[in-house]
Amino acid sequence: MPTDETVYSPPEKAAPAAVDGNGLDYAIDDEGLDYRRRYRGLIGVASKVPIRDRSVLSLVYTPGVAEACLAIKEDPLRSYDLTCRGNTVAILTDGSDIFGREQGPPEAAIPLAEAKSVIFKTFAGIDAFPLCLATHDAAEIVETGVSISPTFGAICLDDISSPRAFTIADNLDKAADIPVFSNQHHGTAILVLGALYNALKVVRKPLDEVRVVLGGAGIAGIGVARLLTRAGFRNLVVCDRAGAIYRYRPERMNWAKAYVAKETNLDQRKGSLATMLKGADVFIGLSTGDIVTDDMVREMAPNPIVFALAVPTPEIRPDAARAGGARVIATGRSDYPNVMDVSLVFPGFFRGLLDSGARNIRLRMMLGAASALAAMVPDHEVHADNVVPNIFDFRVAPAIAAAVVRAAIESGEASREVTAEEVAAKTRRYVYEGRLTPARSSVRKENRSLREEAIDLRERNHGILEIRSKIPIRDHHILNTLYVPPKALVPAHVIRDDPSQVTELTAKGNLVAIVTDGSAVLGLGDIGPQAALPVMEGKAVLFQTLAGVEAFPICLASREPDEIVRIVSAISPSFGGINLEDISAPRCFEIEEKLREALDMPVFHDDQHGTAIVVLAALLNAAKLRQCNLDQLRIVINGAGAAGIAVAKLLHAVGAGDIVLCDRLGAIHVDRTERMDHSKRAIAEVTNHQRRSGSLADVLPGADVFVGLSAPGTLTPEMVRAMAREPMIFALANPTPEITPDLARSAGAFAIATGRSDYPNQVNNSLAFPGVFRGALDVRARTISDDMKIAAAHAIADLVTDALLTPEFLIPDSLDFRVAPRVAAAVARSAQEAGLARATIDPSEIEMRCRDLVYEGTIAL
Repeated sequence: MPTDETVYSPPEKAAPAAVDGNGLDYAIDDEGLDYRRRYRGLIGVASKVPIRDRSVLSLVYTPGVAEACLAIKEDPLRSYDLTCRGNTVAILTDGSDIFGREQGPPEAAIPLAEAKSVIFKTFAGIDAFPLCLATHDAAEIVETGVSISPTFGAICLDDISSPRAFTIADNLDKAADIPVFSNQHHGTAILVLGALYNALKVVRKPLDEVRVVLGGAGIAGIGVARLLTRAGFRNLVVCDRAGAIYRYRPERMNWAKAYVAKETNLDQRKGSLATMLKGADVFIGLSTGDIVTDDMVREMAPNPIVFALAVPTPEIRPDAARAGGARVIATGRSDYPNVMDVSLVFPGFFRGLLDSGARNIRLRMMLGAASALAAMVPDHEVHADNVVPNIFDFRVAPAIAAAVVRAAIESGEASREVTAEEVAAKTRRYVYEGRLTPARSSVRKENRSLREEAIDLRERNHGILEIRSKIPIRDHHILNTLYVPPKALVPAHVIRDDPSQVTELTAKGNLVAIVTDGSAVLGLGDIGPQAALPVMEGKAVLFQTLAGVEAFPICLASREPDEIVRIVSAISPSFGGINLEDISAPRCFEIEEKLREALDMPVFHDDQHGTAIVVLAALLNAAKLRQCNLDQLRIVINGAGAAGIAVAKLLHAVGAGDIVLCDRLGAIHVDRTERMDHSKRAIAEVTNHQRRSGSLADVLPGADVFVGLSAPGTLTPEMVRAMAREPMIFALANPTPEITPDLARSAGAFAIATGRSDYPNQVNNSLAFPGVFRGALDVRARTISDDMKIAAAHAIADLVTDALLTPEFLIPDSLDFRVAPRVAAAVARSAQEAGLARATIDPSEIEMRCRDLVYEGTIAL
């Protein structure tokens, strides 16, 4: 088994390994597994806008990002145009339907979801992000889907077992404000109906007269039965392991089967699948392998149609079905003719949903999509081995998208002014040209404001994040090897049998969730999850640009700490780490603490710890210039929110002895009772040992250091003059500091830092969080400890050599690409020394890998 510190090379001799009883065999040198190991999965997160200089950074992140946030706060629908949301789909799964009656860890669902993500992108230009859930509870899945909806334009439910899948889809559809599409239900039903339209042309039988037997009463089987009855099929029987389903059947029934029993088997026929197949014109298998024999096919009506769609092993092999007299045969496998893969349906269907702005999925859309699919095989080309288009037919997605848009308009579901022809042209443009919309120049105008530039950039690009395919689908070989059954199932089985393989075979090992509820965004305050999304996109771009970490925003429509903890825990199998962002205090402390207890992965609230690390780095160098130690300094911190308390904690951990923390009421100490929450009481135990009281102005005289994490104008020149000689002023309120550098300097300040890029010594969290996560992910750290944070601070500080160190240059520039690799190495070393790392890698190797990622975009594995 390859480890993180070894170069992967396939074994010299293949070692076949039969996987359970489903007929799926693979070898550890399987080509598809080799590709996944070399690329660490199939998908990545990329920036649409390269960060080439500070001017672009100022538009993608602060201060320009605030303009997009404010625009969305004013009109939440703008989130579809100014962020990636309008083109992004959540693939939501618990993996419960992948292995049949057996179960696997939630991570086993990631490879299949990644494969679908690439298919979304390849055939319709849609960014689809997999969220594999650590819960099978229907109510929790619904809660999760509703909460994440501000991040996405639609939800694709996949590989969830019946009957829970119907319950989840129905409740989620009612609760969420975006369309919810069940791939196995809606997608399979459209696929089967489209193929049946053409198959019936081959055998020359009318759909309202044929007898149809459907084997399998799971999510796909019941979904197909429901659509076929609505499409006009009158004689349809659904069978499960107990035989034909009929009204009031007493055994092995659930509510979904009872529902379909009211619409099918109108003659109330009873018996086994073999009995039902006698005289039937059509068999549709959506169950398990080898349950139909050639003799059973012989008992069907003349020229029967057999759709044996179970994977990896069909209900009957095509050669056996043909020997039994079947005229038209289709399977779910890519190595037989008439490949029935849902990939033909969902890319185009979602393209139509997103572009029309439809909220609900209507029957008219599904029927239109099925007809569009069938029409892709012209009548003169329809024959027994050609009833569905080839997966590589790039005309399919545009045609289905147009049909969905047309139906959305006709049914009144469309909320955007768009035509079916425009959407078809847009989809074709992506397929053939790689762009959804024509290239448009930026606004040409003299003296453009920051707002105009920031909004224009995001409008032109529809946000700044996208999902990228690491291994493009260029031919049938790659398609069959990685993206469609049966080989697409192999990594799922590997991870089921050895969950540690998930970081080798998927993107999980380099993927971080940026989680927010939008309650404390920058200096904008509580603007909500939709309006917070531009900031989280910007954060993801910094992760990628500075450390090669792929990060994805998760903006939650939830506020209760326990609910946020449940939701983040539920989606955690998809990620290697959790970065909490812009969550208001004191809830942020409770949320982080509970997540750290619940999850065996790095959890890091950047507003707290990123700020604390960079403040400590700057203070280490300022103290070096003053030729003193931290334990000799008297430090006053103004602001007792997330950042202020975290700074106080880290300074205490590193040995700073005299720390006073102030809030709006003044100094915090153990005897104070007014407006003291749990976090303030806890920090009071380890700070302000002299029990100083009073306002900021009262406790500041004689202090060596002021750290402001509060509000503009709270520090005056007179207050600076009252401090010790040559004080250090860190005025970090953003965008307007507590005191401007010129005023602080005129009052005698020795070294001054702010949170702004247009002044020297910018205390910017981007100096910390990319490298911290890079190091933690590379050694697969279980947590991020105080020692790891302190190591990061020292790494940042040490990058400013003694020769370069001045009061105006305490810390590196935020776009100094040396920082993240050096921080990553320090964090990894600390984790390994403390026994918090699962992988042992030379820190110098981690630094070099990170540099390769930053400068070249890849590493040799």
